Amino acid sequence: METSSTKVGISDRKLRKSLNTWDLLFLSLGGIIGSGWLFAAFAASGLAGPASILSWIIGGVIVLIISLNYAELGAMIPRSGSIVRYGQFSHGNFAGYFLAWAYFLSAVSVPAIEAEAVVGYASAYYPTLYNGAVLSATGIVFAGLLMVLFFFLNYFGIKVMGKTNTGMTWWKLVLPIATIVILMAVHFSVANFTTRLATSGSAFMPYGFAPVLAAVATSGIVFSFLGFRQGLDYAGEAKTPQKSVPIATVFSVLIGIAIYVLLQVAFIGAINWHTLGVPSGSWNLFIPNSSGAFATTSISTLYSAPFATLASSAGLVGLSYVLFADAYVSPSGTLSVYLGTSMRTLFGIGMLKFLPKSLTKVNDKYRIPVLPLFVSLILGFVFFAPFPSWYKLVGFITGATVFTYIVGGPSLRVLRKHAPELQRPFKLPGSEILAPLAFIGASLVVYWSMWPTVGYLAIAIALGLIVYAIFYLGGGKANGMVSLFSREHLMSGMWVPVYVIVLSVESYIGESTLGGANYVPYPYDMIMVVLVAIVFYFWSIYSGIKTEEIKTMIDSDSQYVIPEEFGKEGMQEAP
Repeated sequence: METSSTKVGISDRKLRKSLNTWDLLFLSLGGIIGSGWLFAAFAASGLAGPASILSWIIGGVIVLIISLNYAELGAMIPRSGSIVRYGQFSHGNFAGYFLAWAYFLSAVSVPAIEAEAVVGYASAYYPTLYNGAVLSATGIVFAGLLMVLFFFLNYFGIKVMGKTNTGMTWWKLVLPIATIVILMAVHFSVANFTTRLATSGSAFMPYGFAPVLAAVATSGIVFSFLGFRQGLDYAGEAKTPQKSVPIATVFSVLIGIAIYVLLQVAFIGAINWHTLGVPSGSWNLFIPNSSGAFATTSISTLYSAPFATLASSAGLVGLSYVLFADAYVSPSGTLSVYLGTSMRTLFGIGMLKFLPKSLTKVNDKYRIPVLPLFVSLILGFVFFAPFPSWYKLVGFITGATVFTYIVGGPSLRVLRKHAPELQRPFKLPGSEILAPLAFIGASLVVYWSMWPTVGYLAIAIALGLIVYAIFYLGGGKANGMVSLFSREHLMSGMWVPVYVIVLSVESYIGESTLGGANYVPYPYDMIMVVLVAIVFYFWSIYSGIKTEEIKTMIDSDSQYVIPEEFGKEGMQEAP
């Protein structure tokens, strides 16, 4: 019987193998250094004050552990849109579809948030683009046009997009580093780390430790690091994925941690409270009130363009102009990368036969799946309505993405058990410890995304079943779509929807600082989440199966996607 990965899929074989290790690394870095560096430091300091530095370290370590698990999976089975496939490979169709749908929700919404980032900085010159703390109708139109522009960049193929991104990422690396050095050298106040204003807590941690954890998920910290997945999602178009994927996946996170921690230190030290017109240490005033307003106009300006405003207030006019220019380059580069990611995510879902096979058709000239690119563009527009600013959308994207990363550790361990025959160019040492740590870390980040965001995420994931049912009952069954509901696959994947519900309940009853009803306050809520995560981790390991796709890879030695026309090593570029 033919499966979704029989031998090597024809559509997978058509994808152009144009990316080298540097291209993959810079795709991941291009995803990591996007709008996050322009906005997340401001948002994190508003929640946690100077202790937001700890938030970056915590978030970075969690993502690093997650990425190490995916480094083994990505090198072992390189596929375009790969992250949507691993859950299906280890736990069958039912779990695979839930995880793939959640991942698609996160990927397709990123172009919208990056476009919102560009508009945010542009509003400093064109105030009509924003209405208070959210985009105006004009701002939404401007953001939409930006997405259309990068649609065409992706349309002309992976070679154009990949090489363009490499050049843009060099710029995106140099400018944050230069900003750190210049701000620390010209305007850095140690007093900002020691001034105490809050009635409780310390000067460094003015609002306690719970906001430090909340900042990890809701201020854009984990969101900033999630770009590591690009090396995985573009693996099917790499020349030597077995070597390139682990390098790109792990080193992009390590570089990102170093840059973002130093950026947060520079941001805290560069704040001039006198210029902002508020008492020193008033970090909580960086959060808009219920009507979307700020205490002073200066804080509102800082909200729209954090680092550029700091540079201007420090007399660094030249740097501020460069930063305003970068507000178009960095988010735009990430927008381009993620528009391609959402396209490849739909392609991956189609290859699993969860959605119509028309999504897997690859354009013969540009070697990309065109229909998923169109769908990704259109659905990206939808997110402007419920989330009309960068700060409002970032928590949803973080929760949706990290929820899909929950399966990384279990997939690794299940495939170690059921598919030891598969080649592992990179084999993660200590996976028996790092796999459950990744599962627990991802669970905590979802919980830190706060109520009601976790509830909205659960509803959005559940809607995926309706989408599946519409296509399946509308003719998809006759055209090759697979059933999600065989007994084996239901039993193997039932832990996924149950865990979505449990995480939502935990979020609702948890710490009030995280939006919950405070039935389980901090730190007992953290203990609750960790213990429940351990239970579900072992459930996921126990329920893993040797799927037909994995059997096919073993029987036909097809774990690597190597196009026939590229020769044995797949090194030559397609004509």
